[in-house]
Amino acid sequence: MKLIATLLLLTMSLYAETILVMNSNAKIDRYKSMEKAFSQDIKSDFKRIDIGNMAKDEIREYLYDIYPDRVYAIGNKAFQYASKYIPEKKIFFSSIVNYKRLKMGKKCFGVSNELHTGMKLTLIKSLLSHTKTISMIYSRYTKNVYESFKEEAKHVGIKVIGQKIDKDDTFDMQKLQSADAFVMIADPILLKDEKKVKELYSTLKKRKKAIVAYHPLYIKYGAVLILSVDTPTVGRQVASMIKSDMSGNTFVNIQTPIGSKVIFNEGLAKRIKLYYNKSALGIVNKVIK
Repeated sequence: MKLIATLLLLTMSLYAETILVMNSNAKIDRYKSMEKAFSQDIKSDFKRIDIGNMAKDEIREYLYDIYPDRVYAIGNKAFQYASKYIPEKKIFFSSIVNYKRLKMGKKCFGVSNELHTGMKLTLIKSLLSHTKTISMIYSRYTKNVYESFKEEAKHVGIKVIGQKIDKDDTFDMQKLQSADAFVMIADPILLKDEKKVKELYSTLKKRKKAIVAYHPLYIKYGAVLILSVDTPTVGRQVASMIKSDMSGNTFVNIQTPIGSKVIFNEGLAKRIKLYYNKSALGIVNKVIK
Protein backbone atom coordinates (compact mmCIF):
# COMPACT_ATOMS: atom_id res chain seq x y z
CA MET A 1 0.00 0.00 0.00
CA LYS A 2 2.83 2.37 0.89
CA LEU A 3 4.51 1.57 -2.40
CA ILE A 4 1.35 2.46 -4.32
CA ALA A 5 0.99 5.75 -2.42
CA THR A 6 4.64 6.59 -3.11
CA LEU A 7 4.24 5.83 -6.81
CA LEU A 8 1.09 7.94 -6.91
CA LEU A 9 2.85 10.91 -5.33
CA LEU A 10 5.77 10.51 -7.72
CA THR A 11 3.44 10.38 -10.70
CA MET A 12 1.60 13.49 -9.51
CA SER A 13 4.87 15.36 -9.06
CA LEU A 14 5.89 14.51 -12.61
CA TYR A 15 2.72 16.13 -13.89
CA ALA A 16 2.70 19.07 -11.45
CA GLU A 17 2.44 22.36 -13.27
CA THR A 18 5.39 24.71 -12.83
CA ILE A 19 5.00 28.46 -12.35
CA LEU A 20 7.99 30.72 -12.92
CA VAL A 21 8.13 34.34 -11.79
CA MET A 22 10.57 36.08 -14.11
CA ASN A 23 11.56 39.55 -12.92
CA SER A 24 13.26 41.93 -15.35
CA ASN A 25 15.02 43.64 -12.45
CA ALA A 26 14.05 42.94 -8.84
CA LYS A 27 15.94 46.07 -7.68
CA ILE A 28 13.19 48.24 -9.20
CA ASP A 29 10.71 48.98 -6.40
CA ARG A 30 7.51 48.56 -8.41
CA TYR A 31 8.71 45.24 -9.84
CA LYS A 32 9.68 44.06 -6.36
CA SER A 33 6.30 45.03 -4.89
CA MET A 34 4.43 43.20 -7.66
CA GLU A 35 6.43 40.03 -7.09
CA LYS A 36 5.95 40.21 -3.32
CA ALA A 37 2.17 40.66 -3.61
CA PHE A 38 1.98 37.86 -6.18
CA SER A 39 3.92 35.46 -3.95
CA GLN A 40 1.65 36.20 -0.98
CA ASP A 41 -1.50 35.62 -3.00
CA ILE A 42 -0.76 32.74 -5.37
CA LYS A 43 -0.86 29.98 -2.69
CA SER A 44 1.05 27.63 -5.02
CA ASP A 45 4.70 26.65 -5.23
CA PHE A 46 6.64 28.59 -7.84
CA LYS A 47 10.18 29.23 -8.96
CA ARG A 48 11.64 32.69 -9.42
CA ILE A 49 14.48 34.33 -11.29
CA ASP A 50 15.82 37.88 -11.50
CA ILE A 51 17.30 38.39 -14.97
CA GLY A 52 18.49 41.93 -14.27
CA ASN A 53 22.19 41.01 -14.57
CA MET A 54 21.95 37.80 -16.57
CA ALA A 55 23.34 37.25 -20.05
CA LYS A 56 21.09 36.16 -22.91
CA ASP A 57 22.57 32.64 -23.05
CA GLU A 58 22.09 32.16 -19.30
CA ILE A 59 18.45 33.16 -19.55
CA ARG A 60 17.84 30.84 -22.52
CA GLU A 61 19.45 27.86 -20.80
CA TYR A 62 17.53 28.48 -17.59
CA LEU A 63 14.19 28.64 -19.38
CA TYR A 64 14.96 25.46 -21.34
CA ASP A 65 16.02 23.64 -18.15
CA ILE A 66 13.05 24.72 -16.05
CA TYR A 67 10.60 24.73 -18.97
CA PRO A 68 7.71 26.08 -16.87
CA ASP A 69 4.04 25.66 -17.73
CA ARG A 70 3.26 29.26 -16.84
CA VAL A 71 5.48 32.33 -16.61
CA TYR A 72 4.70 35.58 -14.84
CA ALA A 73 6.94 38.06 -16.67
CA ILE A 74 7.40 41.32 -14.77
CA GLY A 75 8.63 44.02 -17.13
CA ASN A 76 9.33 44.15 -20.84
CA LYS A 77 12.71 42.37 -20.72
CA ALA A 78 11.29 39.28 -19.01
CA PHE A 79 8.34 39.16 -21.40
CA GLN A 80 10.57 39.42 -24.48
CA TYR A 81 12.82 36.54 -23.39
CA ALA A 82 9.92 34.30 -22.34
CA SER A 83 8.15 34.98 -25.65
CA LYS A 84 11.31 34.30 -27.63
CA TYR A 85 12.46 31.07 -25.99
CA ILE A 86 9.28 29.39 -24.75
CA PRO A 87 6.41 30.88 -26.81
CA GLU A 88 4.49 27.61 -26.57
CA LYS A 89 3.98 28.17 -22.82
CA LYS A 90 1.43 30.45 -21.15
CA ILE A 91 2.93 33.85 -20.43
CA PHE A 92 1.32 36.32 -18.03
CA PHE A 93 2.77 39.84 -17.91
CA SER A 94 2.66 43.19 -16.15
CA SER A 95 4.63 46.48 -16.33
CA ILE A 96 4.91 46.63 -20.11
CA VAL A 97 4.55 50.15 -21.49
CA ASN A 98 2.00 50.08 -24.32
CA TYR A 99 1.85 46.29 -24.68
CA LYS A 100 -0.09 46.63 -27.96
CA ARG A 101 3.10 47.50 -29.82
CA LEU A 102 4.52 44.06 -29.03
CA LYS A 103 3.69 40.80 -30.71
CA MET A 104 1.26 38.97 -28.45
CA GLY A 105 0.68 35.27 -29.02
CA LYS A 106 -2.54 33.42 -28.24
CA LYS A 107 -1.04 32.24 -24.97
CA CYS A 108 -0.19 35.71 -23.69
CA PHE A 109 -2.23 37.22 -20.86
CA GLY A 110 -1.68 40.05 -18.46
CA VAL A 111 -2.39 43.42 -16.89
CA SER A 112 -1.74 46.59 -18.87
CA ASN A 113 0.56 49.29 -17.55
CA GLU A 114 -1.99 52.11 -17.60
CA LEU A 115 -5.15 52.78 -15.64
CA HIS A 116 -8.36 52.67 -17.63
CA THR A 117 -8.66 55.90 -19.63
CA GLY A 118 -12.21 56.52 -18.49
CA MET A 119 -11.11 56.19 -14.87
CA LYS A 120 -8.28 58.71 -15.36
CA LEU A 121 -10.60 61.24 -16.98
CA THR A 122 -13.20 60.81 -14.24
CA LEU A 123 -10.55 61.46 -11.57
CA ILE A 124 -9.30 64.54 -13.44
CA LYS A 125 -12.81 65.91 -13.83
CA SER A 126 -13.66 65.20 -10.19
CA LEU A 127 -10.64 66.99 -8.71
CA LEU A 128 -9.83 69.58 -11.42
CA SER A 129 -13.50 70.20 -12.11
CA HIS A 130 -13.01 73.35 -14.23
CA THR A 131 -11.03 71.39 -16.82
CA LYS A 132 -12.65 71.64 -20.25
CA THR A 133 -9.63 70.92 -22.46
CA ILE A 134 -6.51 68.77 -22.09
CA SER A 135 -3.46 68.55 -24.33
CA MET A 136 -1.40 65.43 -25.00
CA ILE A 137 1.79 64.41 -26.80
CA TYR A 138 1.76 61.06 -28.57
CA SER A 139 3.61 59.18 -31.30
CA ARG A 140 2.95 56.18 -33.52
CA TYR A 141 3.64 54.01 -30.47
CA THR A 142 0.92 55.59 -28.33
CA LYS A 143 -1.62 56.67 -30.95
CA ASN A 144 -4.09 54.13 -29.60
CA VAL A 145 -3.79 55.65 -26.10
CA TYR A 146 -4.42 59.15 -27.47
CA GLU A 147 -7.43 57.99 -29.47
CA SER A 148 -8.83 56.27 -26.39
CA PHE A 149 -8.52 59.53 -24.42
CA LYS A 150 -10.18 61.47 -27.23
CA GLU A 151 -13.15 59.10 -27.35
CA GLU A 152 -13.59 58.68 -23.59
CA ALA A 153 -13.21 62.43 -22.92
CA LYS A 154 -16.50 63.10 -24.71
CA HIS A 155 -18.34 61.37 -21.88
CA VAL A 156 -17.03 63.80 -19.25
CA GLY A 157 -17.26 66.97 -21.33
CA ILE A 158 -13.55 67.38 -22.05
CA LYS A 159 -11.95 68.17 -25.41
CA VAL A 160 -8.55 66.61 -26.19
CA ILE A 161 -5.92 68.57 -28.12
CA GLY A 162 -3.21 66.22 -29.39
CA GLN A 163 0.20 66.74 -30.89
CA LYS A 164 1.84 63.84 -32.69
CA ILE A 165 5.65 63.73 -32.58
CA ASP A 166 8.36 61.79 -34.35
CA LYS A 167 11.96 61.26 -33.27
CA ASP A 168 13.11 64.75 -34.32
CA ASP A 169 9.96 66.72 -33.63
CA THR A 170 9.85 69.72 -31.32
CA PHE A 171 6.80 70.70 -29.31
CA ASP A 172 4.25 73.21 -30.46
CA MET A 173 4.06 74.94 -27.09
CA GLN A 174 1.31 77.32 -28.19
CA LYS A 175 -0.89 74.35 -28.98
CA LEU A 176 -0.05 72.47 -25.79
CA GLN A 177 -0.54 75.41 -23.44
CA SER A 178 -3.83 76.41 -25.06
CA ALA A 179 -5.50 73.65 -22.99
CA ASP A 180 -6.47 73.85 -19.32
CA ALA A 181 -4.27 70.86 -18.45
CA PHE A 182 -1.55 68.70 -19.98
CA VAL A 183 -1.83 64.94 -19.56
CA MET A 184 1.44 63.03 -19.92
CA ILE A 185 1.43 59.44 -21.12
CA ALA A 186 4.35 56.99 -21.24
CA ASP A 187 5.44 57.63 -24.81
CA PRO A 188 8.89 56.19 -25.67
CA ILE A 189 9.82 59.02 -28.05
CA LEU A 190 8.92 61.68 -25.51
CA LEU A 191 10.62 59.91 -22.62
CA LYS A 192 13.98 59.35 -24.32
CA ASP A 193 14.84 63.07 -24.10
CA GLU A 194 14.78 64.01 -20.40
CA LYS A 195 15.97 67.55 -21.09
CA LYS A 196 13.05 68.15 -23.43
CA VAL A 197 10.60 66.79 -20.88
CA LYS A 198 11.98 69.11 -18.18
CA GLU A 199 11.69 72.10 -20.53
CA LEU A 200 8.11 71.14 -21.34
CA TYR A 201 7.20 70.94 -17.65
CA SER A 202 8.97 74.21 -16.86
CA THR A 203 7.12 76.11 -19.57
CA LEU A 204 3.70 74.71 -18.65
CA LYS A 205 4.34 75.44 -14.97
CA LYS A 206 5.22 79.07 -15.77
CA ARG A 207 1.97 79.34 -17.73
CA LYS A 208 0.17 78.02 -14.62
CA LYS A 209 -1.18 74.97 -16.39
CA ALA A 210 -2.11 71.81 -14.51
CA ILE A 211 0.11 68.85 -15.39
CA VAL A 212 -1.24 65.34 -14.87
CA ALA A 213 1.30 62.50 -14.96
CA TYR A 214 1.43 58.76 -14.33
CA HIS A 215 4.38 58.41 -11.94
CA PRO A 216 5.36 60.16 -8.66
CA LEU A 217 8.75 61.02 -10.22
CA TYR A 218 7.08 63.88 -12.10
CA ILE A 219 6.02 65.67 -8.92
CA LYS A 220 9.51 67.16 -8.68
CA TYR A 221 9.25 68.38 -12.30
CA GLY A 222 5.99 70.22 -11.64
CA ALA A 223 3.09 67.78 -11.98
CA VAL A 224 0.11 68.71 -9.83
CA LEU A 225 -1.72 65.40 -10.11
CA ILE A 226 -0.39 61.84 -10.32
CA LEU A 227 -2.68 59.03 -11.42
CA SER A 228 -0.65 55.86 -11.07
CA VAL A 229 -1.17 52.14 -10.81
CA ASP A 230 -1.10 50.51 -7.37
CA THR A 231 1.64 47.96 -8.06
CA PRO A 232 0.91 45.41 -5.28
CA THR A 233 -2.65 45.16 -6.57
CA VAL A 234 -1.30 44.29 -10.02
CA GLY A 235 0.69 41.40 -8.54
CA ARG A 236 -2.44 40.07 -6.84
CA GLN A 237 -4.43 40.57 -10.05
CA VAL A 238 -1.99 38.42 -12.04
CA ALA A 239 -2.09 35.78 -9.28
CA SER A 240 -5.87 35.72 -9.59
CA MET A 241 -5.62 35.25 -13.37
CA ILE A 242 -3.20 32.35 -13.00
CA LYS A 243 -5.35 30.69 -10.32
CA SER A 244 -8.39 31.01 -12.61
CA ASP A 245 -6.43 29.48 -15.47
CA MET A 246 -5.21 26.59 -13.33
CA SER A 247 -8.79 25.92 -12.17
CA GLY A 248 -10.11 25.98 -15.71
CA ASN A 249 -12.19 29.11 -15.08
CA THR A 250 -12.63 31.86 -17.67
CA PHE A 251 -11.02 35.29 -17.24
CA VAL A 252 -10.35 38.39 -19.34
CA ASN A 253 -7.05 37.82 -21.18
CA ILE A 254 -5.78 41.42 -21.00
CA GLN A 255 -6.99 43.45 -18.03
CA THR A 256 -6.59 47.04 -16.92
CA PRO A 257 -5.20 47.60 -13.40
CA ILE A 258 -7.94 47.57 -10.79
CA GLY A 259 -5.98 49.49 -8.15
CA SER A 260 -4.99 53.15 -8.37
CA LYS A 261 -2.88 55.60 -6.40
CA VAL A 262 -3.75 59.30 -6.56
CA ILE A 263 -1.28 61.97 -5.44
CA PHE A 264 -2.25 65.66 -5.40
CA ASN A 265 0.27 68.48 -5.03
CA GLU A 266 -2.00 70.89 -3.22
CA GLY A 267 0.88 73.23 -2.40
CA LEU A 268 1.69 73.73 -6.09
CA ALA A 269 -2.00 74.06 -6.98
CA LYS A 270 -2.30 76.95 -4.52
CA ARG A 271 0.91 78.62 -5.75
CA ILE A 272 -0.24 78.66 -9.39
CA LYS A 273 -3.79 79.61 -8.28
CA LEU A 274 -5.27 76.48 -9.81
CA TYR A 275 -8.89 75.80 -8.98
CA TYR A 276 -9.56 72.38 -7.49
CA ASN A 277 -12.57 70.76 -5.90
CA LYS A 278 -11.76 70.52 -2.17
CA SER A 279 -14.71 68.21 -1.56
CA ALA A 280 -13.11 65.67 -3.93
CA LEU A 281 -9.91 65.34 -1.88
CA GLY A 282 -11.36 62.14 -0.47
CA ILE A 283 -10.33 60.33 -3.67
CA VAL A 284 -6.68 61.30 -3.08
CA ASN A 285 -4.30 58.81 -1.43
CA LYS A 286 -1.62 61.40 -0.68
CA VAL A 287 -1.77 65.19 -0.49
CA ILE A 288 1.43 67.21 -0.77
CA LYS A 289 1.21 70.53 1.04
